[in-house]
Amino acid sequence: MKKFFMMTRGRTGSIAVIDSLNKTRSITTAQELFIKYKVNKKSSHAIKQSERIISRYDIWRQQNAGLLSIISEKLLRSDALIIQYLDEVESSVKKSGVDAFGFKVISHHFKQRPGLKENLVKRGYSVVYLTRNIPRQVISGIVAKKRGKYNAHEKENYQNDSSFLIDIDNFRSLIELEQKSQQEDLTLLQAMGIDYTVIRYEDFVSNPDQLFSDIMSFLNLPSEKAPKSSYSIMIENLNNTIENYEQVRECTKQLGMSLD
Repeated sequence: MKKFFMMTRGRTGSIAVIDSLNKTRSITTAQELFIKYKVNKKSSHAIKQSERIISRYDIWRQQNAGLLSIISEKLLRSDALIIQYLDEVESSVKKSGVDAFGFKVISHHFKQRPGLKENLVKRGYSVVYLTRNIPRQVISGIVAKKRGKYNAHEKENYQNDSSFLIDIDNFRSLIELEQKSQQEDLTLLQAMGIDYTVIRYEDFVSNPDQLFSDIMSFLNLPSEKAPKSSYSIMIENLNNTIENYEQVRECTKQLGMSLD
């Protein structure tokens, strides 16, 4: 069984890409296995984000919700628990007979759990590193925070009917920070000596079949077309979303980037 994790940062469209991969014939995927859950009403939604997450493991997670907060705290520090955790997950997946299994890792998970990257390397994981147009990624984070809504399911009637001003100085700083963080991620992957490939969310939107063909080739799996994801990034027309759009576009241009 091929094993990989999708390494990324916030607001890159990873929920949509992981969800689409999960609908292929060859791959079972989970969202963030190492997310630090808090046990409350919102936890149940986060826990169920992946519709086909590994039935036994998903049931275990729901049945042990009261224990999750304790386990996740210990997972911040314990190599032994990371090993036990991954053993449980991989055992569940293997029984399903799929060709490949993957899950999402947000970059800061490695800083929170120092032993995680070493364990993933030892277990033979490869990496699909997902990026997105950085100015759009930053705008997505700003707008999602203002709206209090971070992703939209196809069954939800979500309307982009509000617009916002963006603080240009803050926008510039966030772009520069994201550029630096992305370079740190790539440097880390090179230092880990792990097999990785870089993909872009824009390619998932514009030509998903070709992108999935590339991913399948990287994982040495038969090529498949990209199933439609149940989730989407919610910003479509930036000109309607951002009241000072021209200022934002000019700032992006000054940084040698674009919103395309």
